[in-house]
Amino acid sequence: MMLSATSTPLSFEVAIDRTQADAAVDVMHRAFAELSGRGGTSSALIETVATLRDEMERGTDVGLVSCDGAPIAVVKHRADDAGLLYFSRLGVLPEHRGGGIAAAVVHALRRSARERGLGGLSCAVRADETRNIALYERLGMRVTREYQLRSSLGVIRTVVDMADAPVAVSAGE
Repeated sequence: MMLSATSTPLSFEVAIDRTQADAAVDVMHRAFAELSGRGGTSSALIETVATLRDEMERGTDVGLVSCDGAPIAVVKHRADDAGLLYFSRLGVLPEHRGGGIAAAVVHALRRSARERGLGGLSCAVRADETRNIALYERLGMRVTREYQLRSSLGVIRTVVDMADAPVAVSAGE
């Protein structure tokens, strides 16, 4: 599956490619490394090629964003039980942040969800990642609940679930 996204001034492709697990894990580790200095290690850092391939065998797709042939961002996604496309581990390499790549990936995922007959997007975000929450809110998502979650590293964190906000339909439509 190939999704195309354009972000000024960069053009890039989001490729869903099961053969790119090595590159996806490398980008994931580099993109999430800074969380180690802000409130503990991210469980993204313990993912391996083997664990990612296992997850892919169980139905998770991995989007690897490349610019000029070099991987610069990653995202995992799968259809959830609520009929939404759940995404996780959306990470952009630090040197490529601020150029609209994450927003373009979210838009591409939303188009993919609709093409698959799903009702939109959902994700879970650490509550202390306020910039990510604000980004997703600007992109049409809303916080649906807040709760405590024990990470795969055994750390209890406050997390928020987010989902596409329902689209209001006026009486005449």
